[in-house]
Amino acid sequence: MQPLFFIHGHPLLLFNKNNLFHIKVMNLHEIYLGLLTGIQNLSWAETLAVVFSIISVLFARANKVWLYPAGIAGILFSIYIFIGAEYKLYPDAALNLYYLIMSIYGWYFWLKKPPGKNRVPEKKQSGETPVTWCNKKEYLTASLIFIVLWGILYWWLDTYRINNVPLMDSFTSAMASTGMWLLAKRKVENWMAFIIADGVDILVFFVKHLILFCVLNIFYVIIAILGYMAWKKLYQERMKNSPHKVRKPLFEK
Repeated sequence: MQPLFFIHGHPLLLFNKNNLFHIKVMNLHEIYLGLLTGIQNLSWAETLAVVFSIISVLFARANKVWLYPAGIAGILFSIYIFIGAEYKLYPDAALNLYYLIMSIYGWYFWLKKPPGKNRVPEKKQSGETPVTWCNKKEYLTASLIFIVLWGILYWWLDTYRINNVPLMDSFTSAMASTGMWLLAKRKVENWMAFIIADGVDILVFFVKHLILFCVLNIFYVIIAILGYMAWKKLYQERMKNSPHKVRKPLFEK
């Protein structure tokens, strides 16, 4: 999951941009070579960004607030890469700045004591904002975030950058950004956003022959599915101990 867990833009650092237009079916040997090349070309900063991203994803799946320190470290390394003299990818740095702000907000929000009606005794979330589903207002907010970001990012990619799949790239970035907001609010739906974003990214990176990032996103999708199941179970267990009326979530059967 990006930002943190989903590092959009890195593939441009690891491969020649001209290769983005050579779309063909790869055999297993080419896939292996692509993965090996991606690993060998990682700089120290890129390696640390990927490592902290993976650590952050695992903490998120476990519903641990430590996902934010790890995620912030990965984001800072990403920003360092993007603003470096070699790449000067300032728009990518700006997008990661959004991820940084959302991570700081999420860290604060997760540790904030919940309202009285939400203070259900639970060992795993004692004194913290609990895992919940979105209400109608939050669904509307998430939808607006996604639509606005998708429009802006598509316009930017299509107008100012060499990109052969601006529609899908902007879609996954907007979806991941929406997932970041939902994660910061500790909503179960954040995993749905990341499953969609990373699922589409698998196709995008495969088409671009960015095998390392294709493999990473397969890993992220698996963790996102497990995270969704784990958070859904946490919510259900919490509601069993709640003395208050339970609102039936939109995606809950």
